Amino acid sequence: LKLYRHGVTMGTPPKKNDHLRAKRGTVEGWSESATRRMVHFLRSVDERTLDTTASGEPLRGYAITLTVRDCPPTADDWKRLRNAYFKRLTRLGVYRVHWVTEWQRRGVPHLHGALWLPISVPRGELLLNWVAVANEFGASLRGQYSLEINDTVGWFKYLSKHSARGVQHYQRHPENIPPSWKKKTGRVWGKTGDWATTDPVEFDISSEAYYRLRRILRNWRIADARTAGNSWRIKSARGMLKSHRRELSDVRGASEWLEMGPALQVLDYLRAQGHEITC
Repeated sequence: LKLYRHGVTMGTPPKKNDHLRAKRGTVEGWSESATRRMVHFLRSVDERTLDTTASGEPLRGYAITLTVRDCPPTADDWKRLRNAYFKRLTRLGVYRVHWVTEWQRRGVPHLHGALWLPISVPRGELLLNWVAVANEFGASLRGQYSLEINDTVGWFKYLSKHSARGVQHYQRHPENIPPSWKKKTGRVWGKTGDWATTDPVEFDISSEAYYRLRRILRNWRIADARTAGNSWRIKSARGMLKSHRRELSDVRGASEWLEMGPALQVLDYLRAQGHEITC
């Protein structure tokens, strides 16, 4: 069991692990490992540090979605475009950025991001600077979007859930990658600037505690989905531990956004019930 500042990840280790980790090569799109690394990062962020610099100067956070009309010929052209945009933001005083590349059904990339700037910078500058660098690919002001982040924890909760969607989602599916990008998409997510993160706390738990905790997480997820009135999430939560293969259902792990405080309370409750949990 790994307990992050904003999440729980749990699973059963294999009795024998002879898997050889391959060297990282050319990135050819989204993968389960890329998704997992990003979710772990988002769950580790200390949100209390986001609205100020290290010296205490105030910052303002924005969520952005940036698009182009015409697809850049290669992934290198998209990287050049992205770097040119971030260079402009650096001149504006951007302090930290988290970004994600995904694709529309028509095979054109777009950029999601969360960034923090000095409060003196007008929000309109974020979109105007993108249009300036992406004009060669038909970017217009009408196709861009920005939103001030007022609830930092809520935003990262949404972003973590959004980021956890699998590679089969249409915005990440290989079929929607531009044909000329198929062998090389470049990095699909990244971060720059000063990010304060906390390392996860690891626990070894008994099998009985493991199964009990899985059910607790499933019930919590169902209740959270009901509160949000999201029927799709309710259905997904009910089936989170199921598999068409019984042997997989028995050992299926769980990964869920859950604040560290409530998670520790659940572990204390299980200890009080006599379950073995060691840090």
